[in-house]
Amino acid sequence: MIEKSAEIMVNVENLNVKFGDKQVVHNVSFQVKSGEIIGLFGISGAGKTTIIRVLTCQLNKKNWNGNVKVTDLNPAQSKNHPKILSNIGYVPQLEGLNLYYELSPMTNVEIFASTYGLKKKNAKEIAKELFSILDIPEDTWKKRLKKLSGGEKKRVSVAIGLIHQPKILFLDEPTTGVDAAKRYEVLSYLKKLNRKLGTTMFLITHDMEAALICDKSAILRDGKLLEFDSNDNLIASLPSGGLLTRLTIEDLTENKIKIIKNFTPVQKTIRVGNEIIEVFIEDFEENLQKLIEYTIKNNLKVTSMSKDNATFRRYFQIRIQEEEEKERTLRESVQIMEGEA
Repeated sequence: MIEKSAEIMVNVENLNVKFGDKQVVHNVSFQVKSGEIIGLFGISGAGKTTIIRVLTCQLNKKNWNGNVKVTDLNPAQSKNHPKILSNIGYVPQLEGLNLYYELSPMTNVEIFASTYGLKKKNAKEIAKELFSILDIPEDTWKKRLKKLSGGEKKRVSVAIGLIHQPKILFLDEPTTGVDAAKRYEVLSYLKKLNRKLGTTMFLITHDMEAALICDKSAILRDGKLLEFDSNDNLIASLPSGGLLTRLTIEDLTENKIKIIKNFTPVQKTIRVGNEIIEVFIEDFEENLQKLIEYTIKNNLKVTSMSKDNATFRRYFQIRIQEEEEKERTLRESVQIMEGEA
């Protein structure tokens, strides 16, 4: 296993991106160290792909400004593009964009390796190592790719992204196109590659489960970076370090949720089902019993209660909810001010 180092692979300071009059990335800053796995999370339009386009030399400098370094090279300077591109790999969301289905996995590798100037013999040796790490069965290496399963195709695509042994690998929706049972398998192979090869990885994804293998996660919304930290630190920032109680309340309504919110120790609430609400309270152990007594006093029929720890998915939902509430409050304030004017 290759240890992570303090070397900075990607440094982004005050990145802004505009297309015409529309600004799509707002003052984004973060650093990524060698060997880290970074997850970029956000709904469509959050800015994930635009940021990656800057890092991979796909965006004209006239559209962006800021201090950006990729493997200590500035993508703003076109003379640096060939070196940056030789230092990075890219795995697209759809394997059809970088795979030839009528050819074998090994032939696919040879074709893509040739674009990097790799000799066939050298490419085959690297491919054998990658295929072995990724558990691509040896009896499939010379079969037509279309005969392989969806998970195997995905792994061949990853191998091709790594064939020139890049320092950084960008993966666009790496779990898309495989069934739910195989998602964890794909993620575990990426973690395995990261540990064995020390490759820095960026996962651009909607799949919250991908956070399980990430050293740090970036949460993006409307082109703004809301958070960038380890999942443990993000979850620990929640009330009581992420401890929550999950309540099932008969005939749950927004008014009943409001009653829960009015209990002073309650810090955050999120509805997660027709009759289920998750509640974060300060001083969890001290106030949990008081919360139950409060629900009884207010005629809320709690049919079940459990204690749990927040997941990254829940943290993401809460963080986005906070931003939406801030924007709603701001809009209401503006409307009031305009009405008074």
